[in-house]
Amino acid sequence: MKYNLLAALFILGFGTYSQTGSIEGSVSFKDEAGLSATIKIIGKNNYTITNQNNTFSFQSLPVGTYKLKVTSLGYIDLIESVEVKPEEITSVQFQLRPKNNTLEEVVIIDKQTGLNSKTPYNYTPVSMDRIENKSSPSGVMGILREVPGVYGAEFGQGIVKPFIRGLGFSRVATIFQGNKLENQQWGADHGLGVNDLGVKRIDVIKGPASVLYGSGALGGVILIQDDEFYKNSKELSGNIGTTFNSVSKGLRTYGSVGQKFKNDLFFGANLAYENHADYESGDGDIIGNSRFNMSSARVHVGIDKENFDNKLSISYSMQNLGIIGDDELENSNATTRNDRDMQLPFQEVMDVLISYNQRIDHGKFESVFHVSHHFNDRKEIESNPNQVDLGLNQNNTFYNARLNFDTGRFTHNFGLQGNFLKNQNQNPVEEILIPNANYAENGVYYMVNWDWKTYFLQGALRYDYRHVNADASDEQFVDANFLLPGEPESRTLESNFGGITGSFGITKNLSETQKLKANFSSGFRSPDLAELYSFGQHPGTNRFEIGNANFEREQSVQLDFNYSLTMDRFRLDWSVFGSQVDNYIIFADSGEIQAESGLQIWEYQQVEAQLYGSELNLQYVALENRNLKFNLGAALVRGNNQDFDEPLTFIPPDNANLKVSYGFGKLQRTSLYSKIRTVARQDRPGLNEQETPGFTLVDIGLNRTFTLGKANQLEASVALQNLFNATYVDHLSILRAFNIPSPGRNLTLNLRYKF
Repeated sequence: MKYNLLAALFILGFGTYSQTGSIEGSVSFKDEAGLSATIKIIGKNNYTITNQNNTFSFQSLPVGTYKLKVTSLGYIDLIESVEVKPEEITSVQFQLRPKNNTLEEVVIIDKQTGLNSKTPYNYTPVSMDRIENKSSPSGVMGILREVPGVYGAEFGQGIVKPFIRGLGFSRVATIFQGNKLENQQWGADHGLGVNDLGVKRIDVIKGPASVLYGSGALGGVILIQDDEFYKNSKELSGNIGTTFNSVSKGLRTYGSVGQKFKNDLFFGANLAYENHADYESGDGDIIGNSRFNMSSARVHVGIDKENFDNKLSISYSMQNLGIIGDDELENSNATTRNDRDMQLPFQEVMDVLISYNQRIDHGKFESVFHVSHHFNDRKEIESNPNQVDLGLNQNNTFYNARLNFDTGRFTHNFGLQGNFLKNQNQNPVEEILIPNANYAENGVYYMVNWDWKTYFLQGALRYDYRHVNADASDEQFVDANFLLPGEPESRTLESNFGGITGSFGITKNLSETQKLKANFSSGFRSPDLAELYSFGQHPGTNRFEIGNANFEREQSVQLDFNYSLTMDRFRLDWSVFGSQVDNYIIFADSGEIQAESGLQIWEYQQVEAQLYGSELNLQYVALENRNLKFNLGAALVRGNNQDFDEPLTFIPPDNANLKVSYGFGKLQRTSLYSKIRTVARQDRPGLNEQETPGFTLVDIGLNRTFTLGKANQLEASVALQNLFNATYVDHLSILRAFNIPSPGRNLTLNLRYKF
């Protein structure tokens, strides 16, 4: 009898213990500015992060009452009790409120430089993890050009260069894996070279940031932030996905996996491959040789502790990029619709990047260290697949070291930063455009922050020096009749660039809902190797390009104002800026013909330039349940060549982007959205430019998230971009001069499984 009673009690107890339930919920942000939130079960080692719809779930929890802690950077922590009932799903909704501005903790945006969330700089965070943002044929720029003040210059879908406030090419610095990319950005047909593989978000800094990032940050900075999900994964987790783009018959497959172990070691890995055929324009023409493919792989290992963390990362990419011909509309290179084989001419670009990042909290101060090496192999092949027309190998070692310490309300940052670059022509090659060259650049900066009552003041000062050596003494340069400017007998040249930059800014909290930023900053850019030493034909063009070794470095000053208003369901951000750029380098047709080649001579020149403009962003949540959202962004920029009293070239036309989204259901697992992009006529053409008509593009899309098993999710997205199949030529298209249209209607299908 006693044993039977014990058995019954055991069975009853086991049955009660085995009963489980689930929690599903959503997190909203009172000011609509949050990117994600972390939800932790207090007392247990269970936590999760919201997805792109700001929803989350805990599956198979034993019945009982749990305390959930919801946290997000810049928001007040929220703790709520939730009861889990047997075989039931408990639905919850949380809303996070921003921390009081006067008490807000300073959150570091970039560990390398000490840039923080209160900075007077104008910056915009962009989430790259949303399912509809994955795998754009135009790479990360396909999403970033929706940010007011950001634009893209295209040379086909696979080659898009960023412009910020009218400044582009090598005037925008890109930080990837902590490394400042130097991958031949001077070429109009040279793309950014990175995609969204393993990327969580991108912070866009608008305006000169040279005081923190050195040469090339004259126009702004693109900070690419890794998706470090593996640091929060106690078990093996990751995702796998695929994307189809109908306009180019493009397919992309990607995946990520990673885990953090009990000894605080972690690893992560990312893989992707994409392949595109020639794209189709709005009028049904197939734009020949716009095909491209790209293979990418990334591996990360490191240690993540409270007072110490480091990460070693290795990235590899291989791109094959078709070069669209000047006469494509008259003599098309298009073949069969699904042909993906590379045809002449094309680029073959390989990149290998090895980086090491480290942070140590020493108690009274913090140290941050970064070192990286980037190898870039670029070939342009025109007439024979086995013959390289232009071939360049570039090795660049970049370092950054920073010390940070607090003294009451003051925060001090001391930094050393620099790079050592070596660029060599491959041998043999058919064409030589620039000589072999190397440079060493080193800079030192100091930044101080003062947090006082409702004010946040930031000041910084920096000094840089660059020494450049150019060498055209090798036999291949002699045989090619390559000449350095001034034709020195030694066939070598040296150039030196140095100077001081600085910034001072104020952030003022006018009230709990209003904030004003003002920033005065200077920026600089040392001339790149092509601007200094070019002498030859650039393959794929009809130009003979000539540089000028006597150039001074570009130097700018900019005044920037930003006003923000944040209310319960409304947010306004408005910025105005004006900048003066001395020694601004332009590229223009000289009107002369090069005797030996018979090509038109294009020369680099320096002028005085002025740019100014404004950006506006409005967010509005229309319904109490926060399901209907509006977002409007608009920008205008003007650029003037003061020496010739005419507009600058490559100035983006006025543009606006409107997005309307609606979430279905209590947890908003399904969302419908529409985007309208309007680009005005550019009637202020610069030198060698013509007016470009405006255009309007309409996109619609539908996203759905499915919960599978305990915590796995399947995300699906379908979108129609350029819904009405408009035929248009963008003013910043490198192909504008030949009236080659941009892509037409595109059906995008996205699937991603997260485990």
